[in-house]
Amino acid sequence: MKLVRDNIKKLQEYKPNEDTCKIKLDANEGRNFLFKSIKEDGIKFPEGFDINVYPDNDAALLRDEIGKYINVDPKNIVAGNGSSELIELIMKTYIDEGDSIVSFVPTFSMYMIFSQIYSANFIGVESNEDFSVDMDKLIQKVDEINPKVIFLCNPNNPTGHLVKKDKIKKLLDNIDCILVVDEAYIEFAEGSMVDEILNYENLIVLRTLSKALGLAGIRLGYMVTNEDIIRTINKVKSPYNLNSISQYIGINALKNKDRIAEYVKDVKIEREFLYNSLTQLSFQVYEPNGNFIFFKSDIKDLDAKLEEKGILIRAFSDRLNNFYRVTVGEGWQNKEFIKSLKEILKDENS
Repeated sequence: MKLVRDNIKKLQEYKPNEDTCKIKLDANEGRNFLFKSIKEDGIKFPEGFDINVYPDNDAALLRDEIGKYINVDPKNIVAGNGSSELIELIMKTYIDEGDSIVSFVPTFSMYMIFSQIYSANFIGVESNEDFSVDMDKLIQKVDEINPKVIFLCNPNNPTGHLVKKDKIKKLLDNIDCILVVDEAYIEFAEGSMVDEILNYENLIVLRTLSKALGLAGIRLGYMVTNEDIIRTINKVKSPYNLNSISQYIGINALKNKDRIAEYVKDVKIEREFLYNSLTQLSFQVYEPNGNFIFFKSDIKDLDAKLEEKGILIRAFSDRLNNFYRVTVGEGWQNKEFIKSLKEILKDENS
């Protein structure tokens, strides 16, 4: 249809892998460890929970629980439908047509997609050969093009690279634009920037309940930043953006801080098993800092061969051809994944 904007015509529809497999390790989803009984028992709401009225526009109770979880004042928090809504809110708030947005690449694809939707110029600063990053190179690019926003996925998806806190502070000390640090996977690493939000007028931190809390299905994320940015973002945020059910589940989930910490510990143990096993099998494996492993394989169509065995992993293309990402699953899933890899390697070498 000719009425559609040119930049939208160029977009590709997002299509997740919907194949049914016994082991799904392609989307970095966490385990359902907080609400195992929902399928059997349903969701039990307290008396006075009224589904016929609009949800709390400010998500006040949810923000209170988030504040306790990360030790931040709730007035410095905005809740949204996953990190994606918050990324788009930042675009709506700060980006005019023709503005530049910068990020290291490869990284989370939604930064580039939203840049295209909002008619911005997405500038990717190439990572090093080992997928580490050169902060001086990024600062130089920022000086050259004067972007409105920088996105830093930390730990980075899909490579798993973690930028240390001192390097992020160095970046902040050398820029005037907005820096968005996307910490979707930070519970599995160290060095969150949430305790720095009051020290910088241009710092925004994004977090999610999808990974470390295993709640991807309710699409719940949050933004942490200073009050000036919060006030501006709230002018743009849609009214009643977060439904009552997601708020209620999020409130109850965040009260389980000890269980969340135990789950993260378990993921790290399984992550080490996967990392060591893949290394022993002579795959090129990159240091993991999230709930996934990024690795390279010369086996043609490795993802398809694994799918034949009932296992889904994520394959990449173009510059990342022959690179794969596997979610850290439960113990039996990880063992089955490694067992299947050994079988594939045996077939390749026979």
